[in-house]
Formats: sequence, structure tokens, C-alpha cells
Amino acid sequence: MSDTIQRTYYSIREVSEMFSLPYGTLRYWEKEIKQLKPHTEHTTRFYSEKDLEVLRRIIYLRSQNVPVADISRRLTLDSKGVDTRRAAYEQLQAMREELLALRDML
Repeated sequence: MSDTIQRTYYSIREVSEMFSLPYGTLRYWEKEIKQLKPHTEHTTRFYSEKDLEVLRRIIYLRSQNVPVADISRRLTLDSKGVDTRRAAYEQLQAMREELLALRDML
């Protein structure tokens, strides 16, 4: 039997360890970001592969200093294919400005 069996659900403990995130952060994001909706059975949360993908996107957006309050909107726009070109352009512009500032510091 293969060792690469894909699991259907992960506990909050497993997800916390996977992404090095405190439980409190995961719970906060669940409240604030409508796309992150793990299955709850009794008091236990179970995250699907789709939830893990949403978490990867959230972590990426947070690394780009996108406020939590804006992440749900950005995920909605991204899922509709709207605004991604503009977002990419804005990111490139920000990177260009940072590079120019670094160059000026040399």
C-alpha cells in the first residue's frame, strides 16, 4: 500500500503544526475570513484540503502586509478572476519602489 495516501481532513493541532500558527490565529481567521470554514464536529475543527489552500493564500497575503480585514475581499476577487492583473501590477510597482530605495541607499 502507498505511503502517499491523501487525507481528507486535518485537526486544528495538525494544521497549527503544519503552518506554525497558533490555534488562536486560526480561530481568529475563521471569524474574519469567510472563505475559511473548517468542518466542525462537536467542538473539534476539521480542515479540508480546500481549507489548507485558503490558509496558504491567507499566509501569502499576510506576508504581503495585506490587512486581515481586506483578505476576504481579495480572496473573493481572486476566485472570480477579477482584479488579479491589477493586484499583480500593484505588487510589481511596490517591489520596484523598494528596489529603487535600496539602490539609493548604496
